[in-house]
Amino acid sequence: MPSPSLSSKRACAAIAVASVFTTAQAQNAGESATLAPITVKSSAQEEPVGYLAQDSVTATRTDTPLIEIPQSISVITQDQMREQGAQTLNQVLRYTSGVAPETRGAVASRLDQFNVRGFSATTLLDGMRIFGSRDALPQVDAYRLQRVDVLKGPSSVMFGQGGPGGVVNQVSKRPTRERLNEVELQLGDHRYRRTNMDFSGAVDQDEQWLYRLTGSVYKSDGQIDETREERYFIAPALTWQPSADTRLTLLANFQRDPHMGSYGSVPAVRSVFDAPDGIRLDPAFYDGDAGFETSDRRHHSIGYEFEHRFNPAVTVRSQARYLHAEGIYRSVYSNGYLPGAGDYRYLKRSKGGTDVDMDSYTLDNHIQGRFSTGALDHTLVAGVDFAHLQSDTLASSFDPAPPLDIFNPDYRQPIGPLNWISDTRQRQYHTGIYLQDQIQIDKWSLLLGGRYDWSRTVSEARSLATGAITPSATRAKAFTGRVGVIYNFDNGIAPYFSYAESFEPQSGTDAQDRPFDPLRGEQFEVGVKYQPPGARALYSAALFDIRRKNLLTTIPGCVGSRCQEQTGEVRTQGLELEARSEFAKGLSLIANYSYIANEYTKDNATPSRASLEGMTPYGIPKHQASVWARYQLQSGPLSGLGMAAGLRYRGTSYGGSYNDFKVPASTLVDMALDYDLGRASPALKGMDVALNVSNLFDKRNISSCTSEEWCWYGYQRTVKATLRYRW
Repeated sequence: MPSPSLSSKRACAAIAVASVFTTAQAQNAGESATLAPITVKSSAQEEPVGYLAQDSVTATRTDTPLIEIPQSISVITQDQMREQGAQTLNQVLRYTSGVAPETRGAVASRLDQFNVRGFSATTLLDGMRIFGSRDALPQVDAYRLQRVDVLKGPSSVMFGQGGPGGVVNQVSKRPTRERLNEVELQLGDHRYRRTNMDFSGAVDQDEQWLYRLTGSVYKSDGQIDETREERYFIAPALTWQPSADTRLTLLANFQRDPHMGSYGSVPAVRSVFDAPDGIRLDPAFYDGDAGFETSDRRHHSIGYEFEHRFNPAVTVRSQARYLHAEGIYRSVYSNGYLPGAGDYRYLKRSKGGTDVDMDSYTLDNHIQGRFSTGALDHTLVAGVDFAHLQSDTLASSFDPAPPLDIFNPDYRQPIGPLNWISDTRQRQYHTGIYLQDQIQIDKWSLLLGGRYDWSRTVSEARSLATGAITPSATRAKAFTGRVGVIYNFDNGIAPYFSYAESFEPQSGTDAQDRPFDPLRGEQFEVGVKYQPPGARALYSAALFDIRRKNLLTTIPGCVGSRCQEQTGEVRTQGLELEARSEFAKGLSLIANYSYIANEYTKDNATPSRASLEGMTPYGIPKHQASVWARYQLQSGPLSGLGMAAGLRYRGTSYGGSYNDFKVPASTLVDMALDYDLGRASPALKGMDVALNVSNLFDKRNISSCTSEEWCWYGYQRTVKATLRYRW
């Protein structure tokens, strides 16, 4: 394999030297600190109480109040996740404006598939990208998290390559000084049973060493017949804080998902449309083979976060993570009905599989400086990040499998062995340097940022039939920028404007054998935020225009293997409204509305394919809305009883590349009850119980359809009871 470029080596060496120097300085500072005893902290390490977070480091890598960020951002707190009973990232995002979660419904529970503002979004863990391929992509359990930040719109300036939808940053639970001991037992339908544990506190009397140990075990039948879900994880964390100015946190995770449902689908006929006999498939219908289905995924990671404040003006931060993941995937899946029968009874099916082994390394170092130039107050951030991914993927061909009689299904047919056809080894290198300045003058806040990225991918695909090796290499580099301005009135109103860019490398060459340019995203956003003085509430409204450019499209009349050009474009225009408020003690409300008009604005037509211009990509509803309200009784014999209800509306979306049909809208109702048993009896102090019901009325719903062959049912009613003990 080719070695990393000289510039990458120099960057890594510089980062290593800087880290050693920083650590030495931190130790010296611990011996003779002369600064005021201000504890190093940021919102990423704090756990917001209730549903309303005050600030975020995701948007700017600095601890910035949400009301001062000139871009739309939503924060899902740990309290919200717990009280809504969220277990996966998709469930966490159900009540977030601009997000269409669970695009593959209840089937693909093993993956976090959703879109933000009509596009894909980059998934982060603790501010660093989670790398991986589909069948070995690590999935973070919601119980590991203390918050989730959703930054909407292109965000490459802070995080490098990614789609124009934005970033979803999952923030791990951190060690706390306060003693925390928590054990949960959960039971639910589909034979769901789960045990959670979460312990934290100080190791020594001086509270220089803090720990946290979070873990979980759960097993369940999947919503889809003949499928199972199973997970085990343990996530230890350790913090060393020798002085008020220095902190080092180690974060690790060990996880295995030996069973994670299916990855199948159902046809549009008998789900979206009636067949001639009027019979529809049940949402629990399984199109695969239980004797063949395999989804065995495991991963482990270890990383650190280091922060040192030299003085009130200068702070350095460094973080890194190593992650290893493995995935074994085997599946039989449907491809519509057998042609010619006309009775829509027999599904034609295929089989396939992969074995994936991957390692990734991510590293980010940056320095933050605060200074003034006249009337301007600056918070300057300059940094460099690096990522390296290496993977080995053994892949089979997709061959025919025995058909399935939907009225008399046999889920243990002789499938036969897979035909392994290729073994692909790939290495990816990403290096970026970035600079950002947050400028404040009176009530104005100006955000300026720029970044330059280098990306290189090298792969070797070996044919298992012939032994022939096909090498390939792609390089990409891009500059992305961001500018935003917001004005904070004394009455809590804050209008803002922003412009942001993103980029995504893509492989292949054009007709002149030149590498394709990266996909580019750009967004214009104008909005207003309102935080009433003295109130725990935040209201926001945003109008946005996003364009994703340089999409590949076929050159009309071209003959040959290189017949693509980069003239395609997709555009999204939309409106988002979001409200988070705690009106009175015990009463909380989350309300959202999103309007997203997404369509292809540029595409070529060919003799064999019509243009996509004017078409809307599948699975993107134009209208979405949700509301969640919770009230906890403050007095009386039932004092401590919490009652919550939620309403989720997903509008119609299109199925098929050419908007061949509409997927119907759906409105789902959720509810929750919780009670502090310590209010009823002092002997039960620390114990509480909860009941969560999603899709209360068990309404049949379709999440999306890519075509008439592939559609996905959404979650049906799920019930979960929790007994929690804290001491």
